[in-house]
Amino acid sequence: LGRAVAERDAEAAARMGQLLAAHGQAELVETEFVRVRAQIGVKALEGRYDDIGGLLHAALALITEERTFAEAAEMSDAVQEQLIERFADAMQTEIQRHVDRAENIGAVSVRGVYDALVGFCADAGLDTDESSALSVGAAHVQRVPLALHHLLEPLRECVERLGMAEADRIQGGSLGALRAVEYETGRAEAYVRDAAREMDCVFSDISETLDSLLVVVPAAMARRAAEDVLVAVSEASGVISAGIATLADSAGFDVSDLAAATELDTPIPDLTGAAFQPLANEDKLDAVSRSVALALLAEQLENHTATVVANVRHRLADMYSHPQSLIAAALNGQNEVSETMDLEAADLDIEVPEISAVAAAQAVVFLLGGAFRAPLERIPASSVWHGAAARSSMGVTVPQFSCAPSEDAVEIGEKMHILLPELGQAVAMHAQCAPDAMPLYTFVLQHMSACDGDEDDSPLLAMLALVLRSVQRAFVRQVCCVEAPLSALGCRQLAADTEYIASVAASFGAMPDPDFAELLTSVLRHNAEASDILESPEHVELTELQRALHALLIHSDN
Repeated sequence: LGRAVAERDAEAAARMGQLLAAHGQAELVETEFVRVRAQIGVKALEGRYDDIGGLLHAALALITEERTFAEAAEMSDAVQEQLIERFADAMQTEIQRHVDRAENIGAVSVRGVYDALVGFCADAGLDTDESSALSVGAAHVQRVPLALHHLLEPLRECVERLGMAEADRIQGGSLGALRAVEYETGRAEAYVRDAAREMDCVFSDISETLDSLLVVVPAAMARRAAEDVLVAVSEASGVISAGIATLADSAGFDVSDLAAATELDTPIPDLTGAAFQPLANEDKLDAVSRSVALALLAEQLENHTATVVANVRHRLADMYSHPQSLIAAALNGQNEVSETMDLEAADLDIEVPEISAVAAAQAVVFLLGGAFRAPLERIPASSVWHGAAARSSMGVTVPQFSCAPSEDAVEIGEKMHILLPELGQAVAMHAQCAPDAMPLYTFVLQHMSACDGDEDDSPLLAMLALVLRSVQRAFVRQVCCVEAPLSALGCRQLAADTEYIASVAASFGAMPDPDFAELLTSVLRHNAEASDILESPEHVELTELQRALHALLIHSDN
């Protein structure tokens, strides 16, 4: 029997097998057949192939020949399966060598090995439902052949760490190139061009990696592997965050101040920096230019991220909605596979990396409103709120029926007048850097939760109104910080300042801030000697703002 098997004499092997089986030695026939043919086949496969394709081609030819011989020698399917297991076990060392080499190159190369192995398994009949050796028990459960485990074991170990390895590779490659792009003073266009190019490279790298990764990685590992790679998105966002930090340092404010970009009364220790100057200041112009560049990069990052995450979610949903293949089960270390996968809805959800688009929008608004902070800060300590009416040389009070706006109010109004041209200049910078991008005001409005303008406003006027309402709101808060009560002259001065600021804002068609409108109504009623605002808080239910105004307007010389 041994000689017949070694010489591939099917007729003699079958005859010897029948004779031994008739004497109760059928098990010996199968054992000897597997031992002899495995020894010959393994020797033919060991250490002779420099590439994975050559090894698999030779192995497939060998398996085809051995199957033909086994069938002619009347060997069972179990014998054929054992023989293939021996060949696969012998191939494992060679496959490991090729996988290690591919892993050093990246996911695309690993996918090349994976595709070759998948093709081999299909051609060798190891990943089909047709082989009776694969079906056990109920029809909907399949056993994963041991040969598949042998063949895919090197790839399984690689796949488990592939996501992290690819994230590290992107970190040192395309992300490193993005970090190396530096902003030069007054060169927003060059910076946007170079940084946008490198940003495209980063996401091209991420997309290509994910495309290969989600083919190779089985469903149970896919979400984690994808999130490992998507860390690169957060790292790319970190480049924008670093740019914003540099901008803040050069323009004289703290990054933490951006969270209150529309709260112009928040205390800032030093208002001498470029951020608080008019746009005519060269350093302020450079700061706005830099913020515009960062806004463009943030928009690009956001668009890329949305596309990549949507693709990953689609791939995961598709992966989980189909029966698991035997190859995927082997890569996952399973011995059996079901037609359905019991996964929770949360397994389909990818955690979206946090990106810095909001901070970029806040930086633009912060810089546009920066020049208002100095006059607003001076309001509580102004002497105009407690001034007494002028007296004649005879000691008689001189009547004063109207007041001109105070110096601080005039400065606020003047800055309101130049805000639209400054905003237009920033929008023009943005359009010049990236003509095809969404307009700057659209980007800002999408990311500023404080936008509560009229839906009929154009986006440009809506952004202008955003800053104007911020000024009005800050004015009210600063007025509420004035020591109460105001003098009669102070009440008239407050009315004059409020009306002046309201008229300037109205000239741009901006709806007033609600608190500012309440202030305006209150001072006008008071100066007209209306009684409702003067009633005691114990008798009238007042808002917190109305209580503050009540304290201010009930003055000693009413």
